[in-house]
Amino acid sequence: MNRVEFSKKVRPEIIYVHGDAVVPAKDLSYKKDDQTGEVVEKVRPNTHKFENDLKKDLEKELIDIKKFPTSNEVMVTLNCGFNSKSKYNNCDLDNTSKTILDALKGPIYADDSQVKILLTHKEYFENAQESYFRFTVKILNKSLSKLIFEDLNKYQRYN
Repeated sequence: MNRVEFSKKVRPEIIYVHGDAVVPAKDLSYKKDDQTGEVVEKVRPNTHKFENDLKKDLEKELIDIKKFPTSNEVMVTLNCGFNSKSKYNNCDLDNTSKTILDALKGPIYADDSQVKILLTHKEYFENAQESYFRFTVKILNKSLSKLIFEDLNKYQRYN
């Protein structure tokens, strides 16, 4: 189940949901190229395939949306839901986020340095039939960015 929604309620926003899927963690390794002597970044094939498939899906879904790719800063949220306790326990959110952020390069923004706010969350659902991931992307302006930071600061003070 893939679904992309486009909302204009609070600035342009993308909501993407994919059921029966787990985001592979970005597990980088580095290897010296025998011919050039340069150090080359290596990504697992399943992670690379996931990123490319997600990129293609987003490009297809957003073809008529003029707001994307954006040159503005964005806020990205990522929620990962698991029906397996072991997958939940092994989920490395920072590396999972890297996979999503890299997949968004191109169809959503030019570079992940445009991500000003990144919120991640994982949860285990004991009786769920499938795992899923969901992400949102909001294009930020000064007033929305300020509002979000004020809310985050309030949350941090109370917790």
